[in-house]
Amino acid sequence: MNNIKAIFIKQLTSQLKVPSIIIQGIMFLVIAGAMMFFMTPDEEHDCDYCVPAYVCAPCEYEESNRFQIRVLSGLGIFTVIFIGLALVGSSSALVAEDKSTTNLRFMAMADVRPYQYLIATVGAIIIVVAGMLIFYGLFGGYLRSNPLEFMAVGIAGGLVSIMLGIVIGLSKYPVLGMPVSIILGLGPTIGNFNEAFANATRFTFIQQVNLALYDLNAVTATNFLIIGANAAVILAVFALMHRRNRFNV
Repeated sequence: MNNIKAIFIKQLTSQLKVPSIIIQGIMFLVIAGAMMFFMTPDEEHDCDYCVPAYVCAPCEYEESNRFQIRVLSGLGIFTVIFIGLALVGSSSALVAEDKSTTNLRFMAMADVRPYQYLIATVGAIIIVVAGMLIFYGLFGGYLRSNPLEFMAVGIAGGLVSIMLGIVIGLSKYPVLGMPVSIILGLGPTIGNFNEAFANATRFTFIQQVNLALYDLNAVTATNFLIIGANAAVILAVFALMHRRNRFNV
């Protein structure tokens, strides 16, 4: 318990000294705000007026039985980018810093266990993430309409992103942190324009966050089960990497 507390304080202090997550979160908020200010909403079309009913009926049936692309608002898109891109990259970078400064080696010499490092680091980062999500929720209107659902989905997705970043950082291939974060962060946005890609990534946690933010009133246990399944896979990889309960440094 003392090890977890010490690492938690150290990682939280690092987050405040070098606030990369906060900086990226503010940057995405500013970009989203600029887009909402300068871009006008798309014109709405009444399909029932221009498409005959006998055509609409079979199309609606086919639409209801396939995976449907959900196009988020500007704030929603950048919330997903923040959770997928910023958190994986920043978590991986924090572990890389511990490696380069030999902090991780000192922890191993002090008999710190990998699971203690994981718990403490995830806890320190998620506090910062929760604070940033409040601002996203306020500007996006999510906290006015569905505050509990928004925070639950955002924190659940954030936890998985942070764990993934830590696992990548502790692996033998920390260089994967950047491409993985880009794919996760921009994946749902790419899926908005490519149905095949959206369908292929529907079982990833970030796509579930994307789907949930589209309609928080329709959030179900399925969304959280898929996010939880992603977390279980990441934890299994972490356990396999540290099956001797020692850091691989």
